[in-house]
Amino acid sequence: MDVTFPNSEVPFSHYQTCVSAQTTFGLRVNEMIEERSVICKVISVLLQYPERDLLESLPELEDAVDEFSYSRAKDACDDFLAYLRTTPLLPLQEAYTRTFDLNPSTTLNLTFHECGDSRKRGAALADLNQFYKSSGWEISTGDLPDYLPLMLEFAYVSPEDDSSRLFDRFGSHITGLARRLRKRSSPYAGLLELLSMLSQETAKAGE
Repeated sequence: MDVTFPNSEVPFSHYQTCVSAQTTFGLRVNEMIEERSVICKVISVLLQYPERDLLESLPELEDAVDEFSYSRAKDACDDFLAYLRTTPLLPLQEAYTRTFDLNPSTTLNLTFHECGDSRKRGAALADLNQFYKSSGWEISTGDLPDYLPLMLEFAYVSPEDDSSRLFDRFGSHITGLARRLRKRSSPYAGLLELLSMLSQETAKAGE
């Protein structure tokens, strides 16, 4: 499964040579792990604020999703891609802002669900940033380290053990977020439900 993601800025810079920034494809023994990492990458792209370049990238994203062997991932991503195809850009942007930026209960910054707006959140963000650094990566964008699309990028470029630790810590918050989005009939609910299931599988794989 050789996939290229257009118009997708990588939010991490690599500063250690011991961790590869490329996912190795074609080895049957790692196919399941590799497909999970590609699914994380696709969800990361789809959970970012919708700009015109995202809509222009739909054919490439559809090609990537078509290669999924995991039917639930394919169905969830296909449903969301259909939403992007059939909704004008401005309503897409308004829905995103209303869902993730104006409603704290559905924010994509996961330490808020863990700590609220307390001082503990600052320490949690610092710990998370240190975790990325200890794994050989530094954030190269202005995103906070708990921003879910950024976490998914980390899962894409990192070894399975590192992504398992991340999902083990935040999996319950992803599940809660998925539940709240489903209750609101959000078009993003299917992506978060898929991610909740993947986070459970990834965390178990790291046990």
